[in-house]
Amino acid sequence: SSGINAEYGGLRPALPRDCFIRPMSRGLRVLRDIRFVLFCLMDVFVKEPTLDWCKYSKKHKAEKDVADADRWYPKAKVETARRKLELGNPGEILREELKQNVHFGSEEAYWHVATGNSRIHLRARAGSVCTGVEEQVQCLLELATDPNVLGRQYFGLETWL
Repeated sequence: SSGINAEYGGLRPALPRDCFIRPMSRGLRVLRDIRFVLFCLMDVFVKEPTLDWCKYSKKHKAEKDVADADRWYPKAKVETARRKLELGNPGEILREELKQNVHFGSEEAYWHVATGNSRIHLRARAGSVCTGVEEQVQCLLELATDPNVLGRQYFGLETWL
């Protein structure tokens, strides 16, 4: 980014998030190029889930009565990673994760915050699969900087720069 944004007649400096678009796009392209290797590696976690995943899935089973809880959680996490590597819309993916969350699963208001408003958010207009890496990165950055999302984050979250 040149530091000047033509959207406002060249008078506004580029937003800090504009500086992330190219490096994030390159990184995502590299991950997409090796996604089949990554899928094979992630399959190990389904067959041999980590101790943390097993603890979470057993807790989730007790709260939601999920059959085959030891395999459900790792499969869900790997499926989420697969969707991300196959240009899934970040807002749609977040919405699906919220639906599975025991604390937010029935809160439709949170689902709408995740997907955004079609009048102002690209992630709401992008569809379930983004048209390319750049669009997915723009949706990710939009989601990460959306004041409506940031204002609803977990109250104990501590972000560090």
